[in-house]
Amino acid sequence: MDKSTIIDGILRIVTAKNKNYLGKLCKNTVITQDAFAEFIRVYQAKVLPWNHLISYRDFLPKYLEFTLKDSSNFPDLSIGPPEKEQVKTMMKWYQLLRDRRYLVGHMFYSPDHRNWQFFYFDNRDLNRYDNHYKCGPHVHLINYLWPEHTPATIWKKFTDGNPNMKGAVHIQFSRVTSDPK
Repeated sequence: MDKSTIIDGILRIVTAKNKNYLGKLCKNTVITQDAFAEFIRVYQAKVLPWNHLISYRDFLPKYLEFTLKDSSNFPDLSIGPPEKEQVKTMMKWYQLLRDRRYLVGHMFYSPDHRNWQFFYFDNRDLNRYDNHYKCGPHVHLINYLWPEHTPATIWKKFTDGNPNMKGAVHIQFSRVTSDPK
């Protein structure tokens, strides 16, 4: 499959001019990891007249801050069962893995900011199991068709604190390669 056809679904989404049509496209599209990576490369190569920003970071709840003391209290299970304090440390670690958010956001925007697309996800969105979206792994999209947002307000909301981004559409995501070879 040539690279131009790999990103066709994404290109149809980012050129949609109507929110209802965009919703239908997103419902019937699966973005693969390869296609999204190629889409980003196209923007970075300046093939399309848009700019690209990326934000990625961990959001760790304060109550689960893993300290140096916690790290040194981690048990070595190869020498026997953990002691009571070591079990508490292990439970804290597992809770941290469940509650943390690894956030990734991609903003694509025209120089005049009239057309912009914001794709985002966190580690939970890409899980096959225990996913809030009925179709499983997915990314979210908010764009210029949401008149209550601008690229600046969305970017600030996403990069400050623990964002709660409501109203976005979901697009199925697959880590499976786009190339059938």
